[in-house]
Amino acid sequence: MHVSDTHLGYRQYGLSERLDDWSSATRESIDYAIQNRVDCVVHSGDLFNSNKVDHTSLIHAIEMLRALKDADIPFFVIDGNHDRRKGSQTHTALDVLQRLDLCHYLAPAGRTLEGAIGEVNGTSIVGLGYHGAYLRSKLGDFYEQMPEGRNVVLLHAGITQYAEGGHPEIAPPELAILRPKTAYLALGHYHNKFRLDDWIFNPGSPEYYRFSDYGIERCFYDVTMKNGSPEVREIDVRGVRRMVSISADYPGDDYSVRGAVQALLDEAELEAPISGSLLRVILNGEAQSPPNLSELKQFVDERYAPLYSTVLDNTLSTDGELIETPGSLDDLEMNMFASSFARYNEQARDVAGFARTLLREILESQLTNTDDAESIVQHVSRFRRDHV
Repeated sequence: MHVSDTHLGYRQYGLSERLDDWSSATRESIDYAIQNRVDCVVHSGDLFNSNKVDHTSLIHAIEMLRALKDADIPFFVIDGNHDRRKGSQTHTALDVLQRLDLCHYLAPAGRTLEGAIGEVNGTSIVGLGYHGAYLRSKLGDFYEQMPEGRNVVLLHAGITQYAEGGHPEIAPPELAILRPKTAYLALGHYHNKFRLDDWIFNPGSPEYYRFSDYGIERCFYDVTMKNGSPEVREIDVRGVRRMVSISADYPGDDYSVRGAVQALLDEAELEAPISGSLLRVILNGEAQSPPNLSELKQFVDERYAPLYSTVLDNTLSTDGELIETPGSLDDLEMNMFASSFARYNEQARDVAGFARTLLREILESQLTNTDDAESIVQHVSRFRRDHV
C-alpha cells in the first residue's frame, strides 16, 4: 500500500478537530492495510506536518504503527520537507518511531544510500527522501547505488506540472534516469493524486490540505507487483471531512447576496449536509460599495453551521478598480501596494491583483515554518523580476 503526505499534527485553521481529521484519514489507510493483509506499507514523505511533533500526534502515530507491527506488516517511510531535520537537529520523530521498532526510516546520508534500502519478499525498497533544489545533482549518484532489478523507490519532490505553488524541483524527463532500476516510483509532496506513464504514482494527501484541492477525491494506492510491473488501484478515503466551495455573483446589495448564497448552499446541501464541513464562499462581479463580509459570514455560520468558513471578496468597483474600504481585505492589499510598490504607479492594477492573490495563498496555507513559505517567496521573486 502506498500513502503519502498524511501531515499528522496539522491543526488546520487552528482547530483541534482538524488535527483529529488528519489522524483519522491516516488511520483509515492503516486499517485498510491490516484488513487486506498487504505485504508492506510505503509512505513517501510528510508523515508529520512539522519536525516539532506535538505529543498527541506522536501518540496517534505510535498507536497506528503498532497495529501494523502486530499484523506483521512493515512500514517504510522517508523524509518530507515538513518532517525532515532542520538546523542543528540530530533526530526527528521518525528516528523515535524507528527506535521503537515501529518503522523502517529510509534516509540517505548525503549522497550515499547507506541505511536507505529495505527489502520485502525479495523486492528492494529504496528511500531517496527529500532534497529540494539539490535533488537534480544527486540523482545520478543515487541511481548508481540502487540495487539491480525492479525496485520500489520512495521520493518526496515537486515535479513540473504538479508542483505546489508552481515551484518544481525536477522535470519528469530528468527522473527517467531512475527508470531502468525502478518498477514503481512512490512519489509524495503534491497533495492531489496523479500518475505519469506506468511507473510514477502520487496518491496525494488523504485529507484536504487547502481549498484549491476542492472537488478532488482523497485516496491512497493498493499496489500489486506482477512480473515487475505495478497494477494500481485507487482506494478512496471515505471518512474525509467534506469541503464545499461556491462562487456567487454579487447582485449589488448585501441583502440580495444572502439570497444568492443561500440558494447555492441549499443546492449543495441536497448532496450532503454542510454542517461540520469546511466552507468557502467567493463573491464575484462588480460592486459600488464593498460587500459586508462579516455579516455574510455570520449568516452562513448561523444557518449552515460549518466547522470552518471563509468569505472572500473578489469583486471590482463599477469603475473597474479594486475597492478600497477601511477594514476590508482590499484595504489591506492596497496598503501593501502603497507601502511596498509605491514607485510602480503605472502598474497599480497588476501589483494590486498580485498582492490579492498572494495574501489569499498566505491565509489559506496556514504557514507553520519557513519551508511552507518557500513557494510564496518564489512568487514574489518572480513578480519583482518581471515588473521591475
